[in-house]
Amino acid sequence: MFDRKPHPHAEILRAIYADLRLLTKFASEDIVLHAAGPRDLMPAGSRGVMTGDYIGTRAVLARATELFQRSGGSPVMTLDDVIANDHFGAVLGRLAANRHGHRFEGEFCGLWRFQDGRIVEHWENAADWPAAERFFLDEFDEEVNAEPADTRRSRK
Repeated sequence: MFDRKPHPHAEILRAIYADLRLLTKFASEDIVLHAAGPRDLMPAGSRGVMTGDYIGTRAVLARATELFQRSGGSPVMTLDDVIANDHFGAVLGRLAANRHGHRFEGEFCGLWRFQDGRIVEHWENAADWPAAERFFLDEFDEEVNAEPADTRRSRK
């Protein structure tokens, strides 16, 4: 057996998962993120943070920031496997987050496409999409839309 040095793209992906802000260093300005959510379930005219395409580093980072905020600033991504070649990279891992007593744990797979050494496209995949959606959307919306108890009493 011989030791095989990881492909440079694998090292780039490890760095990005450790600090998402590094995306601006390694991605094309017009990177496309294909969010994990099913597009056919989105209501016409709406754009959920968990679905759709995000184009450009600013849009991709803004979405990541929103998910970070929705998870109470607590997400931890643990990478299990990272493999890459000149054209593609795949990252298998686990995401854990807590927010106001709600816990999320789930497996993910990120597929990344490289062109001329730059990241040009990224596809998200979640092993348990409904659980991710509940944590990042449904439970968050309940918190945002909840009224203080004293306000509800005054409506009687």
